Amino acid sequence: MIATTWVQYTWKLAGLPATVPKIDERYHVESATLDNLAALQSVVTSSLALEPFWGRDQEGRLKLAEEIIHTAFPAGEVTVIVIKHGARIIASTAIRDAADKLSNLPLGVCVLNEYRCRGLGTVLLYEGLRRLRDRGLEHARLVTKKGLPAERFLYTKFGSTRVVLTGIPA
Repeated sequence: MIATTWVQYTWKLAGLPATVPKIDERYHVESATLDNLAALQSVVTSSLALEPFWGRDQEGRLKLAEEIIHTAFPAGEVTVIVIKHGARIIASTAIRDAADKLSNLPLGVCVLNEYRCRGLGTVLLYEGLRRLRDRGLEHARLVTKKGLPAERFLYTKFGSTRVVLTGIPA
């Protein structure tokens, strides 16, 4: 069996650009509320399920996402940020401001397939990093599977550094 290779991206938050990436005015960024649990679960599940690169790791990733949405979010351990198109949630990420965590963005960035390649992931990543900086963190980290499109094209933005991890991240 071939082992999964995991990578960790780290951003120095003081170096985050001052200008916010722009998106079409039809979309808006906001914090999710507990009323959004079902919609959040749907967006994250759809985003992950339609990403073939997760392969055999998909089940574990979906389980982690469910725990974050239904346990950590209601307990106040994470803040969930969403992008909406009208009233519909089309993208989400979760942030946790504990400096000692392996990943401050435990969901990564999830964008519905039909809304990808519009800059929404970039805006959501920026907003998550900005909020972590505003909460006093000096660095933010994210762990993901090597080879995912987001790993190759999104998480490389905003001056991140990349380290290949040995073993399975907890």
